Amino acid sequence: MTFIKSTITLALCSVLALPAVADEVVDFYGKLNISLQAAEEGDDSFNELKSNASRVGVKGKYTLDTDYALEAIYKLEWQVNVDDDTKDTLTARNQWVGLRGGFGEVTIGRADTTLKVSQGKFDLFNDYEGDLKHLFIGENRVTDSLTYKSPTFNNVQFLASYILSEDKDLDDPYSVGLAFGDMSLKKTNFFLSIARDENMPTKVVTDGIKETLFLANTRLTGMYKFGDFRVGGILTKSELTDSGKSENGYAVNASYKIGPVLTKIQYQEFAGADAISIGADYKLGKNTKVFAWYTDREELVGGDGETIKAANEGTYFAIGMEQKF
Repeated sequence: MTFIKSTITLALCSVLALPAVADEVVDFYGKLNISLQAAEEGDDSFNELKSNASRVGVKGKYTLDTDYALEAIYKLEWQVNVDDDTKDTLTARNQWVGLRGGFGEVTIGRADTTLKVSQGKFDLFNDYEGDLKHLFIGENRVTDSLTYKSPTFNNVQFLASYILSEDKDLDDPYSVGLAFGDMSLKKTNFFLSIARDENMPTKVVTDGIKETLFLANTRLTGMYKFGDFRVGGILTKSELTDSGKSENGYAVNASYKIGPVLTKIQYQEFAGADAISIGADYKLGKNTKVFAWYTDREELVGGDGETIKAANEGTYFAIGMEQKF
């Protein structure tokens, strides 16, 4: 069944990637990011092959036949798990459909929340062991989501996510944010954002029992680029809606580009546990790079009333390659 589902999905992507009509733009894209990783977690030491959120997808836009300047937009993206035969080869990532016009854009489906999006390209170790998600709370991709992005005016943009709860007795979660500057630091040398989640569910384990708690998350992100040198910082706070228990954290990072080499370092702290990562990417071409990185992360104990979040202690070293298409 898994093989059949995967084959059908890839066939669908191939069809959608065929040449489009004049008023439609279709982009078939993806990347393979694979590394050989050495890990030490407690008394355990092991090597493994990792597929770091390798993905494939199709996205597009279609000019509508109306009196208004409207476009239909869509995206279907899957994670490709090339390193693990214990789960489906393809798992869902962002998948949505919507409209874009002078009002901005509105989409419905599965999508990253505004708080997650609000960090832009801050995370220098995204999808690796140094990813912010291993300590921070709020890296959510949700289903049943209605997302709005306003037009950008004087480098300012408003974003919002509204999530329809599947439980009629619970309040619907939502996420709102305000961004100033370019998230990728391409159009501007600066980026600043503030975002907040409300009633956002998260699963935790307390005394061996799995339960769902509801959180309010607040995150402030800033980045600035000085030529080939870039610095950034994040402040975050996560608070349980019912008890009011909260945890604070922050992250700082810096990168410097020397020809085809991007050197980078990132430090993160949350609820008394910290992680530091250092690494370098070597660009072999527009869509090809090799990389190496090292991460040292402290344990964060979740449940039993100690912290809201849990994370493994460990040291990790990896070398790998990324190919985009």
